[in-house]
Amino acid sequence: MSYPKNKKILVSRNLKSGSALRDWAVKNDHALIEVPFIRIDPITNQDIPPSDWIFFSSPNGVDVYFDNYPILARKIAVFGSGTLQRLTVRGLNADFIGDNSKMPHEIGRDFFDSVHPNEVVFFPLSKLSRKSILSAEHENKCIELAIYDTSVEATEVPKMDVAILTSPSNIQGYLEHNRVEGVEFIVMGATSQRFFESLNTGASIHVPDEANEQSVVDLLEKMFGQM
Repeated sequence: MSYPKNKKILVSRNLKSGSALRDWAVKNDHALIEVPFIRIDPITNQDIPPSDWIFFSSPNGVDVYFDNYPILARKIAVFGSGTLQRLTVRGLNADFIGDNSKMPHEIGRDFFDSVHPNEVVFFPLSKLSRKSILSAEHENKCIELAIYDTSVEATEVPKMDVAILTSPSNIQGYLEHNRVEGVEFIVMGATSQRFFESLNTGASIHVPDEANEQSVVDLLEKMFGQM
């Protein structure tokens, strides 16, 4: 099947080397621009507590943590497949992987149901974290520590055919200086979808089956096949 060429696609993230999305765009003659609408500032010199589990709720959390801190936990949990992908490129595996098709509090419930109530769970977070996982009912001792700060950086970009927005903060940064008319949006995960829909912009919003690049590529191929 052939797809329309020369589409303009925005992704609100600086992609890693070997990116499946970037490789697909080049192969299919699409213009891909990478523009984060947030700034990540690591918070260093924090005292990392020993724990049974460390729970990463975002790819940014994985990057900031392993760039600045040692792993002290015995087991690793991740919010979903997108965060897992960032972990595996560092040669690490997860002992718990959340189901991206579920809401964050449901992932939290699944996690706490799977661990012993006496186990200690460490959450390295952004200062802007919504702490959705922690809202699930649990008996475990949980330690929260901000290891990075996230600030919105609104940027005006050229008109795109598709905009891939990876978080609520990136959605906010995009909308501050850019219009939604004529743009198809892909958002990553249920939290971003709910946030975008709550703004009542009338935008066309799509959500990949999983929060990873291959699922985004699959969705783009489906969308372009329908255009």
